[in-house]
Amino acid sequence: MTTHAVTLHGRIFLRAEIKLLTGLHIGGAAGGLEIGGLDKPVIRNPRTNQPYIPGSSLKGKLRSLMEKVYGAPQTFRVNDGVYVHVPTTQDEYRRFRPIAGVFGTLPSHKECTVSVPTRLAIRDVPLTKESEQELRQLRTDLPYTEVKWEAAIDRVTSAAAPRQIERVPAGAVFGPAEAVYSVYVGNGEQVNEVVELFGALLEAFAYLEDDYLGGMGSRGNGQVQLQQVQIAARRLSPGVSNEVQQVVAAPTLRELDRTRVIAELQRLFAA
Repeated sequence: MTTHAVTLHGRIFLRAEIKLLTGLHIGGAAGGLEIGGLDKPVIRNPRTNQPYIPGSSLKGKLRSLMEKVYGAPQTFRVNDGVYVHVPTTQDEYRRFRPIAGVFGTLPSHKECTVSVPTRLAIRDVPLTKESEQELRQLRTDLPYTEVKWEAAIDRVTSAAAPRQIERVPAGAVFGPAEAVYSVYVGNGEQVNEVVELFGALLEAFAYLEDDYLGGMGSRGNGQVQLQQVQIAARRLSPGVSNEVQQVVAAPTLRELDRTRVIAELQRLFAA
């Protein structure tokens, strides 16, 4: 009988601010229609009324970009017209391990069984205190946000169908964003290779900066930049309370040396 064992050796933390280079729209509940007749309101914290970036939106976008870059087959139907990559064989899991091994997958799907829990968790990202104060003082169309008018144009008659899109204005900063990568090591795995997989998260964030976050990115929305990036880690062992150790920091993601980050993390977890 095969015994599955998983050991949690520690956690790696990526913290950063997310600066909006263009306006951001991440959709919220239709109840926003009551506020100014908006067609597409943004998501807001119901307690503070402040817009935020859901961790699910950020994680889903990062995973989607990795699937596109690696050419991962869309093997799992979520609902009508929506498919995602879920490995169907052990070989497929190994081929696309930077996706399923980091962002998670089903424990069992067709011929593929994975006994390691999802390694990556991404928190919801609030506005920074400074951006919250700045936006509150500005005369924006709605609290913390602007209204952008768009129109679909009939190619024959030139008739327009206008609509209102709510966006968080360019220049706003959300943070701290936090991604937590758990160093789960299962059967047949080594700590150093699991730590190396963390590099896939840095890779995904680099793709995000070239793409967009949220909706309607092809129309100018959602260009973002990571700044004040910090990588830290905490080793875990039974009965021992270890402190979080700072590993490396950089003003922007592009200034982060990915090779150095992985080497420093592997050294820390090998100690």
